[in-house]
Amino acid sequence: MPILKEVGHKRLMVIGTGFYVTRYGLFITARHVLKELKDSDKGVLSKSFVCHMHKQGEIFLRPILRAHWLNEVDIGAGQADNYMGRHPANPLMNLRGRLCAEFPREGEPLTTYAYPENEVLDFSSEEEIPEIFGDFFQGGFLRFVKIPEHPFLPFSYFETAVELRGGMSGGPVFDSRGRIVGVNCRGWDFRGTEHEASPLSYIVPIAYILDLGIDTFMVPPQSWEAHQLPSERVGTVFTGRELARYGHLRFEPPLEAA
Repeated sequence: MPILKEVGHKRLMVIGTGFYVTRYGLFITARHVLKELKDSDKGVLSKSFVCHMHKQGEIFLRPILRAHWLNEVDIGAGQADNYMGRHPANPLMNLRGRLCAEFPREGEPLTTYAYPENEVLDFSSEEEIPEIFGDFFQGGFLRFVKIPEHPFLPFSYFETAVELRGGMSGGPVFDSRGRIVGVNCRGWDFRGTEHEASPLSYIVPIAYILDLGIDTFMVPPQSWEAHQLPSERVGTVFTGRELARYGHLRFEPPLEAA
C-alpha cells in the first residue's frame, strides 16, 4: 500500500510503501519513511494517510494516527485509522501479510511490490482522479550481512538483487513461498550505467519487528484479537513478539515460545 503525505491543499505525495500485519490497521514500513512524516516543528505526525482498497472496490485514505520505530534499525510500524471511534460495532478491517523470520536461501527468488516514482497527486480537480502506480520487482537473495559493511546501515541486513527505486522504501519483500521476509531499505540506482542489469539492494529482515514496541489502542474490543490479550493490558504497548504470541501477527512457521 502507498504511504501518502500532504504537501499542499488537496495535494499528496507518495513517500514510501507499507504493508498491513494485523487485521485492524497496523502496518510495517521503513523507519526513514515514518520519520519523514514527523513534523519537526510540532513534534507530531504531519497529515498523512495510507491508501486502502476495500474488497467492495471502495477506496479509503486512512489517516496515520501513530508511529513507532527502532532507533537502531530502519524499520517501524504505523497505525492506520480503522474508524473504530465512529463505527465501534463495525470498524474497517483489512487483510494481513504472512511473515517469516527465517532467512531466504542463497539464490532464492525474491519479489517486492511497491509504488516507485509517482508524481504528486493533485485532488483539486473533480473531473480527473489522480492515479497511483505500483509494480512488482524481482531479484535473487545474495547473502545475509551479519557485520554491517555499509556506513548508513549500522545493523545486520539482507543483500539482494531486487531493484529498488524512490518510493519503494518500506515495501514488503516476499520469498518464493509468498511469505514476507523483509522490508525494502536502500538500493543503488544503476540505470543508464554499465551495471544496469545487476541491481543491488539492502533489505531489513522482518524479524526485527519482534523487538518493536507497538501501541494496541486501535484493537476493536469485540474482536478475537482483543480477547486474546490479557484484559489488564488491552490498549497498552506490546512487543512484536508478544503480538505474534497472541496471534495478531501471523508468522509462518510459528515462532518458538520465548
